[in-house]
Amino acid sequence: MPGPDDPAPDAGNALRWPAGFSPGCSDVWARGELAVRAAPAAVFSRLITVSRWEQDFSGILNARVPAPGGGCLAPDREFEFELDRLRLSARVSTFVPGRRLAWSGQGIDITTYHEWVISGGRGRSRILAGFAARGAAAVALREADPGAAQATLGTWLADLKTAAESAWP
Repeated sequence: MPGPDDPAPDAGNALRWPAGFSPGCSDVWARGELAVRAAPAAVFSRLITVSRWEQDFSGILNARVPAPGGGCLAPDREFEFELDRLRLSARVSTFVPGRRLAWSGQGIDITTYHEWVISGGRGRSRILAGFAARGAAAVALREADPGAAQATLGTWLADLKTAAESAWP
């Protein structure tokens, strides 16, 4: 529940699910929202710095941007990472500095979509995140643990909050 000083979400900051990845069409999905005591630019910077993901986010391994000058996400940039033993190759589909980041990913028997929307100002941000996946691996995840996607997204949000708040005043 937002407090009186927390940035309020607005309709312009809603998640934009691509065709086939809305919650009603996905095999597994999650949505989360969190207030952070850091400016939107600081939150966005932590999120796009793939070279720090292994330090900043629980469960992330072998994160890398193979492009020259890699280490950070940029428009249309490809990157790779492992999350809970699932290897994903992804490509940035939306990149609005300080405000919105989305990527689509592909792994063995899974296709994913992940979006981050950041709003706020004056050292405070509200992060809205969404995750959706389709494919046999997504179905297996849902059947093994129906709350796993939501728990993982919640961990990503908490980790992002910790990283952004500890790095910038």
